[in-house]
Amino acid sequence: MPERLVTRFDGISRAPKMVVHATFLQKVILCAVAGFAAACLVQWGKVFVEGADKALNGGYEHRASDPLAPRK
Repeated sequence: MPERLVTRFDGISRAPKMVVHATFLQKVILCAVAGFAAACLVQWGKVFVEGADKALNGGYEHRASDPLAPRK
């Protein structure tokens, strides 16, 4: 016999003691969402680092000359 959702005991409500398990499909969807979030975070990190590198070294690009570049 399942327990009621909320039981009162001395004025304090308790969570139900019934255990709820996730289905296989729910686990697959959760892993897909977590994988997508991780991929987004990695891509954001790459863009952030590239942008920071350009901002940091942007002032030196017009002065720097490539010694291996052909002369005009």
